[in-house]
Parts: sequence; C-alpha cells; structure tokens
Amino acid sequence: MANRLAGCLVGLRKYAEARDSFADLLPRCERTLGWEDPLTLTVAGNLCGCLSALGAHEEARQRCEDVLRRSRLALGPDDPRTLRAAASLASFLRRLGDHEAALDVLEDTLLRYRRALGEDHPDTLHAKRDLIALLRELGEDGRAQAVVRDLPAGP
Repeated sequence: MANRLAGCLVGLRKYAEARDSFADLLPRCERTLGWEDPLTLTVAGNLCGCLSALGAHEEARQRCEDVLRRSRLALGPDDPRTLRAAASLASFLRRLGDHEAALDVLEDTLLRYRRALGEDHPDTLHAKRDLIALLRELGEDGRAQAVVRDLPAGP
C-alpha cells in the first residue's frame, strides 16, 4: 500500500515526497521481506527513479547498480525485473555522460530482452529505441540504422 501511495506521488510529480516515502519504506521491506524480495527490489528501484528526477543522478546510479546486482542474484540475469533495472542503470549512466558504459549495458540488456521476451515485446522495443538514440548521440549512425532496420514492420 505504501509503495502504491508513493507511486501516486510520482504520478503527481511530487518527487521529493515520493523519495521520502520510498526511503522510509525500503528499510522496512528489507527487514520484513528481505533484500531479495521482488517488492523490496521494486521499492529500491522506485527510489532510484525519484532521486534521478530530483537531479541526484550519481546517487541514483549507485543505488541502481546495487538494485541490479541484487536482482541478478535473487531473480536471475534474464528476469524482466532485472532487465528493467539494467535499462534504468543505462539511463542513469547516459544522464551522467558515461555513454560508453551505458552502451555496454544497453547492448547486453537488449540481447537478454530478445532472448527472454522476444523481438516484439514492448520492453524489447523500448530497449531498441534507447539503443538507437544513444548510438546517434555517439555519432554511430550506421550502427543506429542497423538497429532501426532490425525493428519489426508495423501493421
């Protein structure tokens, strides 16, 4: 319930209040459910998003790296929740200007999305879009075009 309430605050763009709610909830989840519980990992990831929305990108990156490490251990490297944590980390790295690290994470994440969810899954397509945008930022237009050509044909 507290996670949903904090999520509503995010929806209202009340990021500072949401951050405080997630930060209050996280240790309680860790204590009662354990760090490996999917809800605990979700709350930790939501806290990262709030921190980033408030401009604390470095703290968000550090926390997201921890969430990703925990998710890989608890859920496995190809679990969709783990892959969403990886995509979030790539986003934080990109915002911090660490484009090469973001590229490494995105390429690996896209491969795993393809394997776990298939080519046409919305999360796979979202990862492709992020990869295309990053490749263009890096001036890798040829590689970006190759990913675009790899997109499924529309209806």
